[in-house]
Amino acid sequence: MSKSERMAKSAAVGTLMVLAATGCGGAMNNGNVSPDSVEKKAHTLTQQALDALTPVIGSADTSVEHQGWKQCSTETPGNHRFEYTYILKLDVLVQDPEAALAAAKAHFAKEGYLPGPPQTGRVSASEAHSTWGVAVGVDDDKKSMFISVDSDCVFTTHDPPKTGSSS
Repeated sequence: MSKSERMAKSAAVGTLMVLAATGCGGAMNNGNVSPDSVEKKAHTLTQQALDALTPVIGSADTSVEHQGWKQCSTETPGNHRFEYTYILKLDVLVQDPEAALAAAKAHFAKEGYLPGPPQTGRVSASEAHSTWGVAVGVDDDKKSMFISVDSDCVFTTHDPPKTGSSS
């Protein structure tokens, strides 16, 4: 992966965090969400985005490019707040990047997501009543795409593992 691709993916995750921080998702569960259920939701949102892309891009080999937990910088005593990020890489030659991004954007609209700011080579959105954000992008070389999902800070029942999966 090139430096510009890594920067683009970081920007997509950053956009998701800005969406959540600006009020595009404020539902809190006050500690009743298990880390496992957070990971499952991330995988579900990723699969839904992939399903929306498949008619346009065809089948793609996929690999997990990143998944992990990060403790939120502001803690509430007695509560556990963590952020989970999941990035799936799609190895596919993207014949029509605009059509692929339009399919992702249509999926977001159909699901009632709030659109993120316009960006070249990617689209992002957040769930209307939660902190979750999803981004879909086409890498610079047009030989791959990514789907990035971010929970933002969520209250969890217990501390998740610092890296990898809690399953």
